[in-house]
Amino acid sequence: MQEKNSEKEKNDAQHEEPKLLDQPIKAKEIIYMMILSLEGKAWAYLDKVAHAETQKHQKDTGEAKVAIDAIEALFSVIEPGLEAAEKNDIQVRLTNLRLNFAKE
Repeated sequence: MQEKNSEKEKNDAQHEEPKLLDQPIKAKEIIYMMILSLEGKAWAYLDKVAHAETQKHQKDTGEAKVAIDAIEALFSVIEPGLEAAEKNDIQVRLTNLRLNFAKE
């Protein structure tokens, strides 16, 4: 009997409708996620970590610069709507990237 319940639970979970959010995702939150994604790419192109897609190291300072510049541009768009802690978080991330880029 327990096996049947377990199998039924698996089938129900597979056919479960995706849960919807109560509120739509704000553009600021999407931009923040993009900043984090670009930060990861910048670190990878600075050869400080492996690329997530390949798990290989590949240095390209030109690509790192594009990622850092894009972070700066996106940050300037959302900065006025951020709280002090959020601003500080992104500024620290950018500073760390810039310092490591300058060493290259």
